[in-house]
Amino acid sequence: IATGDSIMRSDTVAVGTADVTVTRLSDWLFFVDSESTVTRGGPLLNGASRRVGTLAKVRTLDIRPPAALTTVNGLRLGGSSVVVGQDSIPPAWGTGYCDPSDLTDKPGVLIDDMRNIRTSGTRYDVSGRPPYDADPSLNSDALLTFGDLGWSDLVALANKRIPSGASITQTSPDSTLTSDGYVCRTSQLLNWGDTENPGGVCGNYFPVVYAEGDLGIQSNKSGQGILLVEGDLKLTGGYTFYGPVIVKGTLSTTGTGGHVHGGLIAANVDLDTSTVLGNALVQYSSCGITRALLNNSRLTFAVPLEERSWVDLTNVGN
Repeated sequence: IATGDSIMRSDTVAVGTADVTVTRLSDWLFFVDSESTVTRGGPLLNGASRRVGTLAKVRTLDIRPPAALTTVNGLRLGGSSVVVGQDSIPPAWGTGYCDPSDLTDKPGVLIDDMRNIRTSGTRYDVSGRPPYDADPSLNSDALLTFGDLGWSDLVALANKRIPSGASITQTSPDSTLTSDGYVCRTSQLLNWGDTENPGGVCGNYFPVVYAEGDLGIQSNKSGQGILLVEGDLKLTGGYTFYGPVIVKGTLSTTGTGGHVHGGLIAANVDLDTSTVLGNALVQYSSCGITRALLNNSRLTFAVPLEERSWVDLTNVGN
């Protein structure tokens, strides 16, 4: 809706009608004029109406990790792990889904204090612009704030909830045949989109997945969306995830490790050390992040202003 323009929607239910007009006042501010009329209920109720005006603003979550791997308090790097801050497009998606001109390199590792980084061996590799960067203002609270919303706001928008302590061995796209053709079965708990077939029925499905506690993923499969972990996250078996991964606790990878194409934030709220070992890969990808945000309508929504958001317009003329 252009600024100053309006749209109107009408609906009829068993006991009445509703007419709602939405007018855009600015980029983020809207006025909602809603009137409902009773059409049933006898002579005392039939024709009764109420009209209310509400000021609402659009809120959107800003989930854009500032580096390939962002953490505070402690980080251990070793094995054959790789952390890459150079922005990239996942090969399976290509330029048909992401614009190469939008790529912007980020630091490989961003941490509150460089002295909190420990390394083991010489086979690990960290690159980016710069490979390592420090921001003393970083803390767990800052890493769990997304625009004007916090961790609990983001959790409330989750499409899927994984029980605490779960161990996942595979995620895979799932579809069903309807009269309109195949459609993605988004109700399936372990359907985390189709990373290898972006043009498929689940190719644009990027759920918000919330693990209620610790989560282990031991799989060579893949998923996409936004992954939120209330506890600790352990990745093994080469599992690949496309999109932002935000861990309220600590991250650990061992053996074949896991792969993240997007960005990874480990808030370390318990002041433990995030460990990236084995053949783990954390690759910054603005393409993976942007597709996860744009393809999830739950991340942009309207809410009434906090104070004096509504007014009774019942006796006001049109």
